[in-house]
Amino acid sequence: MAEAPARAGAGRQLVSGVAPGLLSACDALVGPVLLAALEQRFTDGLRPPGEAQAFVHPNGFVKLPLARTEDGATRLFLHVWRADSVDGDVHDHRWPFASVVLRGELSHTLTDVTVGSTSAGRGEGAGDRDGDWDGDWGGTEQLAASLPVARYHLRGGRHRFDVSHRERAVVGGHSTHVLSAGRRYGMAECTFHRAHALAGAMTFVARGLPRRSYSRVLLDDGARPREAQRWRPLDAEERRRHLLDALKVLG
Repeated sequence: MAEAPARAGAGRQLVSGVAPGLLSACDALVGPVLLAALEQRFTDGLRPPGEAQAFVHPNGFVKLPLARTEDGATRLFLHVWRADSVDGDVHDHRWPFASVVLRGELSHTLTDVTVGSTSAGRGEGAGDRDGDWDGDWGGTEQLAASLPVARYHLRGGRHRFDVSHRERAVVGGHSTHVLSAGRRYGMAECTFHRAHALAGAMTFVARGLPRRSYSRVLLDDGARPREAQRWRPLDAEERRRHLLDALKVLG
């Protein structure tokens, strides 16, 4: 029988491993940050974002940097999910984050993944695993059932997929969480997931400091390493329209 998606708020909250400060930022800063970004006036512990350019992410959502906290520990974003916004691959991030759904609905499917290297050495765990890895894949059967892992990071001004570390992932169970307007959630940096959103969904995101220099993406076995897609920049009018729309949602 197929697993019934869990609705956050009706069951367990999707906030495991997230620092309380990121969650509280979603509660307290949404309105002030959106207004500060619109008017370009940053006070009360807020500073302009380090990288202010808004983009359309390759996965189909608008990523709009809003501000950062005075101590630099938290970066704040608005995400606007367009038609057919879906993550192309299961992935994790290099930083923890918390988010609140301002409008619409989205879902996150969390996947239990353990990453290890096919060469000598130790690997990294993710999801519910403790991270211990002895380099033993348990024979060719387990290795054949694993998926290649790419490290996704910035090099030479471009995002790239790097498979040179010869890492592979054993994939276990998964759970899907559906989040509607008003719900907050978050993930640790090592949580593998895949998102899907209804067109027009809008989320406010509080992002913590990076814990490493790359994120990880699970690839289809046998697929050629891909080139990262370019991020389309938004002009000033598009940016302003999204900010006004978000403030209207807040009332």
